[in-house]
Amino acid sequence: MLRIHFAGMLTAIVTSALAVPAQAQQPAPPPFATTKVTDNVYIFRYGNHQSMFIVTPAGVIATDPISERRPAKPYIDAIQAVTKAPIKYVIYSHSHFDHIAGGKPFKDLGATFVAHANAKARIAALKPDDVVIPDQVVDGKRNVTLGGTTLELNYVGKNHSDSTLVMRLPKEKIIFTVDWIPIQGVQFRSMADTYIPVSPTSRRG
Repeated sequence: MLRIHFAGMLTAIVTSALAVPAQAQQPAPPPFATTKVTDNVYIFRYGNHQSMFIVTPAGVIATDPISERRPAKPYIDAIQAVTKAPIKYVIYSHSHFDHIAGGKPFKDLGATFVAHANAKARIAALKPDDVVIPDQVVDGKRNVTLGGTTLELNYVGKNHSDSTLVMRLPKEKIIFTVDWIPIQGVQFRSMADTYIPVSPTSRRG
């Protein structure tokens, strides 16, 4: 039984390898793309990262500038391809640098940066050159209202970080959040800066 299963795997690997030259001739998809979710809500994808931006008559609310390895300019270009309204706010989903580094181009355009209080404290302590320190903070819950659109920023406790915000658009019935640990999910081998509840049984062991 084991040999049959292995042979099937080997056949699949060989078939896949033979298909590579044909696939290589096809143009690679762009590393970034914009998807319209509703009339005023868009998702910008760069590689494996996703950010949300909300367009209102008074300006734009954007989330995570992505990171220093994925420059902010394509994200700004994507927003400006949709609207010429100014980018008024940038919301950090949490404090991890692969999501929040490289936001200075947004700051140069006049955006106000918002994050959880724990995120601001961590950024202020580490002082990374390529991360904009938040101008405003959230403790438990806060609303950002712009051009008739309200974005709820909710802190529901420790998860992937101690500063993750769940963002909710009540009118549009959309929730946006980043890097959650799913129940019964398989995680990275390294769990740095991640908060997992410890059961009483685990403590005794």
